[in-house]
Amino acid sequence: MDDALKKKERRLVFIIACILGAVCFLIIYGPYVLNPFYDDWIFMTGERDLTQHYLGFCMYRSSPWQFPIGLVTTASYPHDMSVIYTDAIPLFAFFGKLLNPILPQVFQYLGIYGMISMMLMGGMGALLIYEYSGRVKLSVILSLFYTLAWTMLLRMFYHTSLTSQWLILISLYLWKRLDLSAHTLKNALIFAVFSAAGMLIHPYLWAMSGGILAMCVLEYLITARDIKRSLLYGFCYMFTGVICLYAFGAFAIGKGANLGAGKYEANLNTLFNSMDHGILPGLPVTLLQYEGFGYLGLGILFISIVGILTFIVRMRKPVLDIHRLFLFLTAFIFVLFSIVPEVSLGDRVLVYVDLGKVLGTVVGIFRSNGRFIWPVSIMVMTYLLVFAIRNLKGRRLYILLALALFLQVLDLSPFLLKRHRLFNVSDYEYSGILDGLKPLSDVIDRYDHIVMDLHDGEVDQYLTYYAYLNGMTTNSFYYARPNNNDTDGTLEALRNDMDRGRYDESLLYVIGADELYKYLSYDLHFYEVEGRFVGSHEPLDLPDEYRK
Repeated sequence: MDDALKKKERRLVFIIACILGAVCFLIIYGPYVLNPFYDDWIFMTGERDLTQHYLGFCMYRSSPWQFPIGLVTTASYPHDMSVIYTDAIPLFAFFGKLLNPILPQVFQYLGIYGMISMMLMGGMGALLIYEYSGRVKLSVILSLFYTLAWTMLLRMFYHTSLTSQWLILISLYLWKRLDLSAHTLKNALIFAVFSAAGMLIHPYLWAMSGGILAMCVLEYLITARDIKRSLLYGFCYMFTGVICLYAFGAFAIGKGANLGAGKYEANLNTLFNSMDHGILPGLPVTLLQYEGFGYLGLGILFISIVGILTFIVRMRKPVLDIHRLFLFLTAFIFVLFSIVPEVSLGDRVLVYVDLGKVLGTVVGIFRSNGRFIWPVSIMVMTYLLVFAIRNLKGRRLYILLALALFLQVLDLSPFLLKRHRLFNVSDYEYSGILDGLKPLSDVIDRYDHIVMDLHDGEVDQYLTYYAYLNGMTTNSFYYARPNNNDTDGTLEALRNDMDRGRYDESLLYVIGADELYKYLSYDLHFYEVEGRFVGSHEPLDLPDEYRK
């Protein structure tokens, strides 16, 4: 086929699949989450992590510019932290901060990003199928399996940055399409730009994509024996990723980034375990293995059964060239990485693998290593779809795919209906502890900083938003990598100052009932608000002053 025609077909396949992805998003989630000036749904849908991601952006945009450019200075004042650890999708947060002078105070991009992810999942899935089949209509139809991938949908508006599994599809597409023996500078630039985008969306997906591209380069090295180009491509990917981490302050966390390996692995049954999200009953797992959710869906499992039967009936000798061998090896490595150190089947731990110091540290950095099953899920799904296209013809193929798509949607339907009812709402109204703080509106400009001692993440988020709306800083925030030592140190330093009779009039304290005893000996006035105690050195015109 003429190269110009192929290019045109690729563009057509991608655009139509993206449009289908957008339509699916609107059907499932509705249009209201796309309003960038409507954020009440973020707080009122009950997703604590979603609120964290939004507030991470809010506090980042309210922080002064400094280097590293990704530092948040207002959320755990006086300690800096990287926006990367707020999971606010740093790439979007950065551009949001650049536009901060012209943006209204209420602005969110999470809804729009969710739709972009569904569009790109469909678009890149269609392109990948097209590369293996060369069939436009089938590529568009099969894009729906990627748009409706369980591993992506389960993360939507729960951990939105992790819906970016289209990065995995892009890396597989680059492996198939790039000619690493030519256009050296262009290829190096592609590796570098892709690395930067991946790292500034989510480091986990950067690592997954990097693993795929590493195998791509290794295959090229073995077949072409081109050491210089192979090293160049690998260097561009790694160096760009590290530079992005440094530029966005990821190393500001210091000690404590490694939380240890274990508990968040994938189960050996993960590819066919719905965990009770679909119509198929879930299978048992050990504690916290929800991070290793890699369920293929009923439709894809149906195709796998048909594929196995087809293979048995035809009894063809499998063709295993070096490219297929490397694809298989890649999937195998990801499986191994995702299931250690506690290899389990169902609720039974089969074996504990001693990873040693070096490998244990690597897995510990990616403590939710079960997520690394996602590339395997995508690769298995792609293989099954391509196998069906190559081994079934005409009406039988379309009947199979129609039935599989029906089963996939049927399997998803209970989950998606719940999400539709939750997010397709236009009249959410934010409330909570902010209502109790309304009487402070006349005097809040006296204060620059809210000091929280609560040990209650949900209330921390309400107060963080209150601080953001009033141009204040806070001392505590819910980060992906905790900085509890810094937060506790700040509270201890403030109490030491008050022991010496030094009071900062710019501080407004919000203390939990269980922590109040630590502060009763100080010259502070406390007022009960929504089960917490607001404290100030100067008396406030508030009811319900707590009598010591």
